[in-house]
Amino acid sequence: MAKYINSKKYEGVQHYLKVNGTKSYYVRYKDNDNKLKRVKIGDESDGTTEVYCRNKRIEILNAQNKGEQPPKIVKNHREQIITLHEIADKYFSSKENTTSTHERLSKYNKHLSDTLGKKSITNIRKDDLERLRHSIVKEKKLSEKTSNMVIELFSTIFNYGFCEEFYKAGNPAMKVKRFKIQNTRERFLRTFEIEELYKQTILQDEKVLHGDILEVFTKLALTTGARLEGVLNIKKRDIDLQSDIIRITDFKKGGEVYSAYVTGTTRDLLFNKLKDINYNDHLVSFNNDGKRVSARQIQTRLKPILDGLFNVGLDTKDRKNRIVIHSLRHTFASQLAISDISIRKIQDLMNHADIKETMKYAKLQDETNKKAAQSVF
Repeated sequence: MAKYINSKKYEGVQHYLKVNGTKSYYVRYKDNDNKLKRVKIGDESDGTTEVYCRNKRIEILNAQNKGEQPPKIVKNHREQIITLHEIADKYFSSKENTTSTHERLSKYNKHLSDTLGKKSITNIRKDDLERLRHSIVKEKKLSEKTSNMVIELFSTIFNYGFCEEFYKAGNPAMKVKRFKIQNTRERFLRTFEIEELYKQTILQDEKVLHGDILEVFTKLALTTGARLEGVLNIKKRDIDLQSDIIRITDFKKGGEVYSAYVTGTTRDLLFNKLKDINYNDHLVSFNNDGKRVSARQIQTRLKPILDGLFNVGLDTKDRKNRIVIHSLRHTFASQLAISDISIRKIQDLMNHADIKETMKYAKLQDETNKKAAQSVF
């Protein structure tokens, strides 16, 4: 038989613990015949709280004093519940149909949907998120970085619902500690490695007969510093060869457009490319068909080349030393710093919102100290 536990704060409010450890809430009162009644109000998992039960008990007693029927408690309460699923659906529906959105949706379905999706979003607590955090790392054996990203995704969805005024509640993710990740990429390509990469992409393009897709992508990525999606979104209309300007869309900053530049590496390649495509065609396309290539299609073709050239013998989790597609952007900034370009100019060329993002490249500019050490030793 269930053991009902009286609330320490509110008269007539009780709960008992279910098998899964959650609370099921009830209220007790005497009806008009002076018989003691116990009525279930709801479960902790659907957002029911002691305060809510106290208020419902008052409604029942007031209705009874007026000779009215008690309110339909459970039905009325459930109509007020907003689940994480509901807010997540609204959040993802509000986002652009990009690779980034698909990746976040996949992460939600994999880690949040089954565990917290059906819970009232305002009833999700710090403990729930910490259990999830523990499960990702200890039970699923995934990285601490993945755990952090899942908690951040929950936080983003929660904040979306709050800003849209679906509820008023504090974000429980704010109280959850994140794992400290040593994830700064330090490895970048030297000049001779860049030349070897160009050579291998050209050979691969010739081998598979897909046009110059890998050469175009790699050279644009390394000479503009644009992110993957930014490079894939470049169209003929975005390039002005007379002014040597390439307009880049920064999807990480909400579709903001900024300027990159045509260089000696890309000028002839772009000149020949633009003659064969239409005004609204994408540059990175199979056999100049103008259709936008997906991030996965580029990843599938370029990753084996990067692994074969630069990642042999490295652990797949060695973020610090492995060369991946994003390393092309890192290489762009690193080579600028080595050439003693000012940090402020590098910030502009990288389209960094905060110069703190750019300052990590300052250590590559320490030419004065190097010469001092070399002059003595």
